[in-house]
Formats: sequence, C-alpha cells, structure tokens
Amino acid sequence: MRRVPYRYQAVPKADFPAESLVDFIAAQTKPEFDWRDAEWLCQEWGDLGPVALKGVASAKDAVRAVETGFKAVWVSNHGGRQLEDSVATFDVLPEVRASVGDDIEVVLDGGVRRGLDIVKALARGADSVAIGRAYLFGLAAGGFDGVDKALQILSRDVYLAMGLLGCRTVSELRQRAPDLLVESKRRK
Repeated sequence: MRRVPYRYQAVPKADFPAESLVDFIAAQTKPEFDWRDAEWLCQEWGDLGPVALKGVASAKDAVRAVETGFKAVWVSNHGGRQLEDSVATFDVLPEVRASVGDDIEVVLDGGVRRGLDIVKALARGADSVAIGRAYLFGLAAGGFDGVDKALQILSRDVYLAMGLLGCRTVSELRQRAPDLLVESKRRK
C-alpha cells in the first residue's frame, strides 16, 4: 500500500515528512544519560544563563539536580507519554518546592489544560507553568493566530479563577493557598 507522507501543516515551508522529525528526535534521545552527563552539561553551558533540568519527578531528584549545578527544575512527566503510569506532576510539586527552597526556579509541566490548572500550580509552589499542549493545539489549528487565541483563553481563565478565589496577586494566592486547596494524600 502506498500513501502520501504526513506533512506538518503548522509549518508551511516544511518540506519533509512528519515521521522524519519524530525519528530525528528519537535518535537524539540517550537513555543512558546519567548525573555525570548532567554535570558535564552544566559545565558546558557555562555562564550563558541558568540551566534547567526537565523531567524532575521527585524531591530527591530535585535536590540532586541543584547539587549537580542546575539553577531551575522542571517538574515534568513529559505529558505521561513515555510512562503512562508516571507520577502526576501536580502531586509531586509541593515536595519538590519544599526540597529546593525559594531560590530555585520551579517550572510545572504536564496536565495543564485550562487556566485553573495554572492557578493551582502557582498555589502549590510553581514559579511558572509550561503549556505545551495548549500551544501546540493552537499552532496546529491556526498557526500564530491559533497560539494567540490559546493564550488569550488561558489568560482569561487565570484572571477569572484568581478573581473567584479573591486573590489579586500570585503572592496573595500563595499566602492563602493552605486555606484554598484541598489536597489528597499521594499514592505511594
């Protein structure tokens, strides 16, 4: 059977099949990457700015990342794609934040579908929130305008949620978080 290769619609000038990009990314993945490699990476990065480690899913790994030289940790399960039963990033965020303190930037990634998810992440200790799916869905649906629309929707939702919670600022949200959040115990 023969078919026309899939092409990236959001990248009009892409003259290569979608599968080739997926294969390229897979070829760049190094499963044996370890903490020595991470330390080398931080040294190579030098003074070009802070370096972040994405894929942190425990307080132990967050502490190790900081000890290795990372200035930011990116709490992520990579969208749950690699290990569908991996820990939810919202569940580990508070322990990661507690383990690295306030001087290390903590980014949350994974499970963010709407503005309320952003507000919850900020309340639970994230300094910033990654919105990969919203960005990509917007890009696929409408290019630049689609991304802009996705950001508008998320921003509107954040403002609405903050207003409904009675919080005018993120610092006020964090201060009031213990009274606003109902947390369930994480499964071990």
